[in-house]
Amino acid sequence: MRVAVLVDNYLTNLTTLRLRLLAEWGFAAYLYDYRILYDTGLSGKALLNNMQALGIGPDEPEVLVFSHRHIDHTGGLKALLNARSKPLTIIAHENLFAKAYAKDDMGEVEIGVDFTKDFLESRRAKLILVKGPYKVAEGVWASGEIPRRWGPSHTGAVADPVPDDMALYVKHPRGLVALTGCGHAGVENIVEHGLEVTGAERLYAIIGGLHLIGLPEARIREVAEYLKKRSPGLVVGTHCTGISGIAALQAALPGAARQGGAGLVLDL
Repeated sequence: MRVAVLVDNYLTNLTTLRLRLLAEWGFAAYLYDYRILYDTGLSGKALLNNMQALGIGPDEPEVLVFSHRHIDHTGGLKALLNARSKPLTIIAHENLFAKAYAKDDMGEVEIGVDFTKDFLESRRAKLILVKGPYKVAEGVWASGEIPRRWGPSHTGAVADPVPDDMALYVKHPRGLVALTGCGHAGVENIVEHGLEVTGAERLYAIIGGLHLIGLPEARIREVAEYLKKRSPGLVVGTHCTGISGIAALQAALPGAARQGGAGLVLDL
């Protein structure tokens, strides 16, 4: 199973210079074996540039799963659809079009999607809105709403509890592979729900944003210790995991944690 990180806040090795990859605040990943795109980043510029650099044509993905409605995960959709000649199936939570806000040092800012249902219809996209777990392909599920009963949420500066936060789960021969866009549902909840949905007996890999940025050091250590107890083979914290979070994961899981970055290709 091959996974590529297409959009991330960071560029982490010199190959990105060779390939002229771009970074931006946001996340997107691609599952080659299933032709599933997970999120689209912020602008579309980084997404399409990096897809081209890695040899992924705009028509190659057959399904897009949105982790949640925030613009740094949905903002590349318009550029992607405009670049395609084939229809695309889009799977998202049922509140995809609900307003979303965050607060920074300058005040409140709207961070919801920048497209409409009419736009999707004009591009022949097939939109599937879900609330519970949804089987995307054989052995692959969109999580649906993730129960928050195993640990705290990671909502940070956003104005709502982000019930639409959805992971992408794959039942791998070695255990659960969980992809997460921002991890607003909380790491423990994402993993434990994934084990229930897939029937996997252990966590093999977790890849994506874990939203540790801005959290107290004690909570970051708590997450790292939880993952250490789960003994995954691979942990790749991207995007909103934050520099301190990534460092904590590498300290707690030296054999499993590794850097992310746009252009990272993983063979699992």
